[in-house]
Amino acid sequence: MKGVVAAGFGFLCLLCASSTAEAYISGIAIQSEAHTSMQVFVNGKLYNKTPNSFVRVKSLPGLFHVRVKVLNPHDKRYYIVEKDIRVEKGLEFYYKIVFKKGQRPVLREVRRYPVYSKYFLDPSLYNRHRVT
Repeated sequence: MKGVVAAGFGFLCLLCASSTAEAYISGIAIQSEAHTSMQVFVNGKLYNKTPNSFVRVKSLPGLFHVRVKVLNPHDKRYYIVEKDIRVEKGLEFYYKIVFKKGQRPVLREVRRYPVYSKYFLDPSLYNRHRVT
């Protein structure tokens, strides 16, 4: 019985390790237009305790509910901007918070950047020959 449990546990660990090895890194980067402070919540989790003007969230691909609490520089009031973002594998989605006088701030997608792994940026990790 103990052998069956140990084999099952070993298979489960191998399955988890293989699924995380094939996972792609993705991300969301959010910047406020007027360099005002903001707090970012992704799926209800606060990602920056101290308010900043730029926040980067690294994750796996999927659908995320992003909620940003931001200070509007025009009327000095805090607003909450919400958006559902679908993140694709291997890409970082870059968003900016746009302010217009007399209107609520809007979270707009600026661009999508490919995410490069550190493994491929360091040739000594996968190349047997020294790089000169």
